[in-house]
Amino acid sequence: MKTILITGASGFIGRAVAKTLLADNTIIAFDKKISPDKANGYIPIVGDITNENMLKSVCSIYVPDVVIHCAGIAHQPIISSLSMDAYDHVNHVATINLVVAAVNANANVHFIFLSSISVYGENYNFKEVNEEDPCWPYSAYSSSKADAEHGLKTFFKNSFIKKLDVLRLAPVYDSTWSLNLEKRVFGPQKFVYLRFGSGNQKMSVLARQNLVDFILFRIENNSTRRFCNVLNVTDKRPCSFYKIIKIFKKSEYQPDRMVVKVPLWFVWLATRIAGIIIKGKVMLIHSFYDKLANDLVFDNKRMLNTGFDPKHTIKSVFVK
Repeated sequence: MKTILITGASGFIGRAVAKTLLADNTIIAFDKKISPDKANGYIPIVGDITNENMLKSVCSIYVPDVVIHCAGIAHQPIISSLSMDAYDHVNHVATINLVVAAVNANANVHFIFLSSISVYGENYNFKEVNEEDPCWPYSAYSSSKADAEHGLKTFFKNSFIKKLDVLRLAPVYDSTWSLNLEKRVFGPQKFVYLRFGSGNQKMSVLARQNLVDFILFRIENNSTRRFCNVLNVTDKRPCSFYKIIKIFKKSEYQPDRMVVKVPLWFVWLATRIAGIIIKGKVMLIHSFYDKLANDLVFDNKRMLNTGFDPKHTIKSVFVK
């Protein structure tokens, strides 16, 4: 049995991780709000991840063997009041403060950081992106994640931390929350399905349960030696947009709607006009066309070479 500190324990990912690990471990559930179901079996800690003194206190009191850092500010809408500093303070600085607190409490702590494939930026050149490819983050969110990664890897290089997993997550989905899939295939209000171009464009995605299973796998199989792993975490295979549509139409979780074909030239034109209207977001808006017109596939061989075999697919999640 291990003592595991999970930040963001009430969130979409943290909640599922905590529930799975609870059976065989002591779970410290840290979040700015803890829902009532967390009280039974968890040690709930209500707190602010940016409160450095609180992080030090929690780590010194409970001395976690594993820290699973799920907390952070996620992607926000194009027009958002959040500043670059806000992202940096929560996603970068708080991560550094947390790892310092955890290592000072337990020099052998296993630190698992949930990053994002967005750190690669938008310059994929339409090939499978692997962990050795350069990172060119383009948004406040992706920059803050990349900066946190850099800080963690520097700590490992300087022998401050011994056990580190940086997980670059593909877009995560589940039957209860699938926005990352829906925005590729639905029109407004889910009134129709939109088939962009041929619909054969492929994207890497990640079932929430595959992520939970992989985290459990890493905890159970981590070495006693030092390690620093940077891993793209995805489902076993990418999925085409049109296959997502066909699965959704058969699913009890999504509506059965007609499919409307949208030519890619129209998407290109719409994103160029929007880029002129919405100042300061040109690269981000133009990237919408790239995400709809081209494959977005991330190499997961390094993850698979750990011995982990993802069991869940879009079909198994949505079609029971």
